Amino acid sequence: MNANPKDAFSVSLSKFHRKSVHSQMANTSGSNQLSDVPNTPLPELKGRGLQSAKIKASPKRSPHVLKFYVHDAQCILNDPIKKANRRYENQSEYVFVDTYLDALQMIAQEEKKIKYANGQTIQSEEFSEQQISINPQPTLPNLIRERMRVYAQSQQKEPQSKSQLEQRQPKKVIKTATTLMTQKIFPNKLTLSLSVHQAIPSIKNKVSAKRWVMFTKQKNEKFFNKLVGWQEFQKGEVASITKIMTCYTTLIFLKEQNIESDQIKIKIPGHAECIDGTSAFLNAGGILTIKQLLFALMLPSGNDAALVLSFTIAYLMILQKTEIYQYNRYLKGAIIDIEPQIERSKKLLKHTFLDQMNKHANSIKMENTNYSSVHGLNDEKNVSCPHDISKLIEKCIQLEVFLEIITTKIYKTHALTDKGNKSTFYKWKNTNKLLKKSGWMGVKTGVTPNAGPCFTGYFKNDNLEAIIVVLNCSSMNQRFRDAEVLLVSAQK
Repeated sequence: MNANPKDAFSVSLSKFHRKSVHSQMANTSGSNQLSDVPNTPLPELKGRGLQSAKIKASPKRSPHVLKFYVHDAQCILNDPIKKANRRYENQSEYVFVDTYLDALQMIAQEEKKIKYANGQTIQSEEFSEQQISINPQPTLPNLIRERMRVYAQSQQKEPQSKSQLEQRQPKKVIKTATTLMTQKIFPNKLTLSLSVHQAIPSIKNKVSAKRWVMFTKQKNEKFFNKLVGWQEFQKGEVASITKIMTCYTTLIFLKEQNIESDQIKIKIPGHAECIDGTSAFLNAGGILTIKQLLFALMLPSGNDAALVLSFTIAYLMILQKTEIYQYNRYLKGAIIDIEPQIERSKKLLKHTFLDQMNKHANSIKMENTNYSSVHGLNDEKNVSCPHDISKLIEKCIQLEVFLEIITTKIYKTHALTDKGNKSTFYKWKNTNKLLKKSGWMGVKTGVTPNAGPCFTGYFKNDNLEAIIVVLNCSSMNQRFRDAEVLLVSAQK
């Protein structure tokens, strides 16, 4: 290059090592107009510690690329409306490049084509000082060169002297819980300002869950105590873990009213077949008891069963206060046809059951929990945290029917017709894979795009009881591994 070595632009270009990109641009849109020009690359610009500026061969281009319009640059810059129209109507005339040097290479090839077409000869491929003037014409290629000139100037700043560097104060090292665990440096005195997560013991295997907690109870202890936890008070969607409270609310209502779980008979409404997500595949018109629906709720995580149970329990709660005669008829074995009630007052039934769920949450002191769904499909207002869920499970495992349901691996049953004959056959499998292993007794799985894979487990042997909640795990199978990792750390 015949340029002054002190010139900012020349010194900047000397930092790069560039290869020809003409052959690599052959597959891009707009390169067909350059294919007739001989491929004479610009002189090699040797670099100093920087990688070569070359276009990636991958068809998936980087989102941070420079996009420019090679042809009709003057017209596009002066006419924004036309620029917008061309952008959407003729995408093929755009060229994508990765660096400014690639842009300059494309510009050089375009200028060569114009000079060959006019019969002119090219004496040199070097960029002269006239081409890189301070006040260039407002064309897009010149704008790119101007940016290169400004970039070159920014690279020519003199380095600071040693005295200036010594005057700079070093950055303060912030010791977080993670650094304390990694370096095995724990303070002698823990103050209230420190996070509770600094007390987490080292766990050999990585736990992928973003929020988790483990409560344990030894043989001679009466209550569960938190052993370890991470972000256990952070709110978030919990997917089908919501169904634990749906089941608990149903069982508490039956217990308070002295009703057996197989005493109430319900005719499955057509609304149950329209729900999205995981399903127990209930057929409309069949007759099932509340106990059968609880198995459909907890084993295959049926959203349809959650709807039927919530509407039925809410209807019984309303009848108990308004029509005691009709309420007693259902207790004696009359079949509840919930379909007309849903069509008549769906919102009333929904909010009645949800209010009861939130009342139970308040009584258990689940301070970071709010229920706005009975099944746990994507809902930003339906949130909880691992600490609150552990409190709920501690209450649930005190109910015999609940323990019977969550420890069942496979449940087989028949629906009935109006005349009492057998109808649809159901076979529901528990989604909890840990039931195959000794000591594991539940509780519930869940997954949605927002909540991620979730799992709540209950473990019991002769010496230890453990409640484990892992939310937003990395995969469906990893949620079970996370629970096992936490359990192993508790048994040491």
